[in-house]
Amino acid sequence: MRWGRTAVVVLALSAALGMAIHLVQRSGGDSASQEVVAEAVESSTTTTTTSSTTTTTTTTVPPEEEAIAEVLAELDDATLARQLVIVGVDGPNPAAQIADALTDTCLGGVFITSSFGNFAPASSLAAAAEAIADVSAVPDDCVAAPVIATDAEAGTTVLRVPVSPLLAPTALAEQYQGDPVATLDQLSSAADGFAAELADVGVHVNFGVVGDVDVADTYYMARRGRTFGGDPDAVTALTQTLVASHCRAGVAATLKHFPNQGSTPEDPHQADSFSTNDRQAWESFGALPYRDTDAPLVMVGHIRYSDMEDATPATLSSTIVTGWLRTGLGYDGVVVTDDLSSMVGVGNLPVGERAVAALRAGSDLALLVDLTDIPEVLAAIEAELAADPGFAAQAMTSFERVLRLKAALGLVPTIDSDWVELCPAAG
Repeated sequence: MRWGRTAVVVLALSAALGMAIHLVQRSGGDSASQEVVAEAVESSTTTTTTSSTTTTTTTTVPPEEEAIAEVLAELDDATLARQLVIVGVDGPNPAAQIADALTDTCLGGVFITSSFGNFAPASSLAAAAEAIADVSAVPDDCVAAPVIATDAEAGTTVLRVPVSPLLAPTALAEQYQGDPVATLDQLSSAADGFAAELADVGVHVNFGVVGDVDVADTYYMARRGRTFGGDPDAVTALTQTLVASHCRAGVAATLKHFPNQGSTPEDPHQADSFSTNDRQAWESFGALPYRDTDAPLVMVGHIRYSDMEDATPATLSSTIVTGWLRTGLGYDGVVVTDDLSSMVGVGNLPVGERAVAALRAGSDLALLVDLTDIPEVLAAIEAELAADPGFAAQAMTSFERVLRLKAALGLVPTIDSDWVELCPAAG
């Protein structure tokens, strides 16, 4: 069945001046389908004549808008569902695992987890690059290749590929308090090399820029030594520096864990994870690293607030994802969930329902580190696409964001990467 989610295809072209969009709905067979007919007025001329002056204005549709609209108009539900998930693989041959479970890697993304995780031998870099190259291969008719994502934070606590590590975040935070300018200069230089290594090994997206601001040294993220401390200005400066280095290397950095995992005593992998900050405290504290960020992606964590939405985790909360992040902070990049497969903090809904709820809340990509969950998740997303036009339109909006990200990374065969900026405001 041809996908024609009308409102979103119109959105894909709305920025292009001089576009005339005619929507034709037709039905055939046992199911109704919609076909979008987009008539691009590529050379629209308006002439105004007075006694002494003639003014002619010509507007041209940007090529990326035409190409994006063409991709959106051709999607079917199964393809759309696959493009909204990132799957985790763990083992020496991730491509074979995906082939066995899903036939091919025409997906939103592939997350390289512990198969190359947290080890440093330089000789391992070639093995990681070879495996990543294998998993990057996709069928010729795939609308967009998967992003290859990993988790490479500062320090060595979370470093999934064997690239040269950065200083530990606690050390960087301490240096920053002593000499902010010198620390940022040194970090920028080191992070340029770090991000370049990620790019060389074949990584497109790094989930590893931790924007959590510590509320107490005894809280989960601080206990793990994964944060830049409790000074939101320092966290903002250090994360902005990391994001900019990734942008220069052509790698999409992900700022996490929105709204602020630094405010939770509990580990969301093991328990429900409640913030001790209310929204007002968050706005003046945990929100700062996310204001005006250049990060192409933001990861939402399983953070709960006891005074709202029956303590729904942030990943499943439209109030938080759409309200706080999209509307409140004006963020229009790609939003990805934290793992929906195995983390206790996400709750006890069936995994397919979790993914649907996360997408409905405003995330664009559902991350599931357990490959065995993916068939159930894809079936649930496809069923919701068919049953709810509102969800289907929202899913198309999400995919358009993902498509623009992939285009900037050179992963869409029909779109020149030079047409789309990865980090429009990055330094």
